[in-house]
Amino acid sequence: MLATKPNIISKTSKILVLDEGFSAEKEVAIRSGRNVANSLVSAGYKNTDTLHLSSREDLKKIVELKVANKIDLAVLMTHGRFGEDGCIQGFLELLEIPYTGSNVKASANCMNKLTTKALLKANNLDVFPNLKLEDLLNEKDLQKTVPAEQNKNNKFPIILKATAEGSSVGVEKINSLAEFKKKLLSEPHLEAELKATTHIKTFIEPYTQGIEVTTSILPYDEELYKQLGLNLEGLKNNPNLLIDSDLISLPILKLTPKKEFYDYEAKYTAGLTEFELPAVLPEGLTEKIHRAALKAYRTLECSGFARVDFIIEVKNSSEAMLDSTEKIKNEITHYNPYILELNTLPGMTDTSDLPAQAKSAGIDSQSLIEILINSTLDS
Repeated sequence: MLATKPNIISKTSKILVLDEGFSAEKEVAIRSGRNVANSLVSAGYKNTDTLHLSSREDLKKIVELKVANKIDLAVLMTHGRFGEDGCIQGFLELLEIPYTGSNVKASANCMNKLTTKALLKANNLDVFPNLKLEDLLNEKDLQKTVPAEQNKNNKFPIILKATAEGSSVGVEKINSLAEFKKKLLSEPHLEAELKATTHIKTFIEPYTQGIEVTTSILPYDEELYKQLGLNLEGLKNNPNLLIDSDLISLPILKLTPKKEFYDYEAKYTAGLTEFELPAVLPEGLTEKIHRAALKAYRTLECSGFARVDFIIEVKNSSEAMLDSTEKIKNEITHYNPYILELNTLPGMTDTSDLPAQAKSAGIDSQSLIEILINSTLDS
């Protein structure tokens, strides 16, 4: 089914915020749902309620609300599997309930990182290659211990990633061949998963110690923004964002984790990551990232809000001064942004990227909520 906007969204609309869900990200989803529900009420949407999806019985409640004509709009804060992969979207479309975010197809494609990468690569967007198990070791390697002096496989470190999880769930850095062998021997299922050619649960990428950045995409409706009292001239003249037709790519956020890399704990624990917003990047690179993000959003046919995550590969990094704008300017061609993933239901917690990026652009929380519900999709 194709999705279209519902006929009317008003302050009297019966809005149901759906959060929690059945994935490893449910705690984050609850926090996002709480913030969004509070913002909706503050914005004047008094008929707002929240439903924590934790069982099949909760799905029945949605059906009951629809039958009783007590739901006009579902606001989705269901991060991760079953809530962000097209499942809940398809359920709502069958019930003909309007919902926020991308449709079934886009949600499913963005949730599966391998599908995302294949579609982006086919459209000339840079993504990291996938490594095969046989690229790293052969069957004999699993049967013997590798002496320390021979443990110098130049393909390491590597990153193991879960194919269909978000918030860096299932992401693990493996530093050496010996460490990789130990993991394979201690988790027998993993070898089969990495050899699979269909229904792939886990995959491997090369590890790149680059600059981690992210930008978020919002629908850009000049008439709506004007009604909300947003400073249109300020937005249009802001060098840190990019407006392109009906979309806006918000100021880029640079993330520097205090841990070895940006994992789940670093994302959601205050103090474990340093943020720079807007990110200070070399001339030309900011626009390049914005345009890549917008192209990725359109390639995957996203709707509503989305977040696009990147790693900027720093070539000749031993010579480059990462914190020096002057040095980066002189070596612009040595910096290449790779897209990591697209998130179709970005977090809306107190520490989430999208609300911070919107605020940096001059879009307050109340306006952000209005933009969210006005981008609603309906089957």
